[in-house]
Amino acid sequence: MALPRSAAHGDRLEEFGSRIRAFRKSRGLTQEQLAREAGVDRKTINRIENSRYSPTLANVYSIADALKVEIRELL
Repeated sequence: MALPRSAAHGDRLEEFGSRIRAFRKSRGLTQEQLAREAGVDRKTINRIENSRYSPTLANVYSIADALKVEIRELL
């Protein structure tokens, strides 16, 4: 059973997704390319960027590595 998200949680997910998208685009990567580099599915990147998925810590590390940024830059 999924727990309801607070408004603050939703806002943080939206900010996180926006940062992922901005870093991805600034590097000239498609969602598919980022997904491949991070070892995740393209749908996962899409859901993160659109605030529809709260990624695992492992996914966050993988995406940060693929974007060549520190995790704190994404949060």
